[in-house]
Amino acid sequence: MIKKIKDLMKIKGLVDEINSSVCSNNEAVNNLKNETTVLNKELNEIKENQKEFLTNFKDNLEVINQLRKDFEEEIYGFKGLKDHAQKKILQKFEEELQRELSLQMENLKKDKGNYEELKKDMGGMAIKLSNLGQEIDKFMNISSKIREKDFEMEKFAKQLLEADGEKLSLMKKIDSLERLIARMRRGR
Repeated sequence: MIKKIKDLMKIKGLVDEINSSVCSNNEAVNNLKNETTVLNKELNEIKENQKEFLTNFKDNLEVINQLRKDFEEEIYGFKGLKDHAQKKILQKFEEELQRELSLQMENLKKDKGNYEELKKDMGGMAIKLSNLGQEIDKFMNISSKIREKDFEMEKFAKQLLEADGEKLSLMKKIDSLERLIARMRRGR
């Protein structure tokens, strides 16, 4: 029986040991439970923060995508505006150039007409001068053949002076026409 009591005592010691071990395990489990609870709270906070971050990120991503789309539209519009402005400038330049060319062509035609008219006038004057020269030659021929007694010198002198005056007048007109032609040529 002592053996049984010893065995019982041994068993009681073992049970006490197991009880203390269970108690320490319970304490460890309670500590682990507390730490798990704290970790769960922290994990839940992290999850909430992460959800909030993801929500904000999605919102910001939508805003960024919208801004990107708006920016692309603006760039496209700007390119279109640039092309339109280039076409307008080129068209305006062509119109101005055409108008200026037409004006210069009209001026050239007028100048050509004036030149042609002046050329005709000069041709007529040259013929008149040539005729006048021939007439003077005739008078000179006649004057050399006429004897003093057949013709009065005064009358002949008057005719020569008149012819000379007419010649001078025509020479002045030729000079003024030549100056006019020179001015017109310089004016071009």
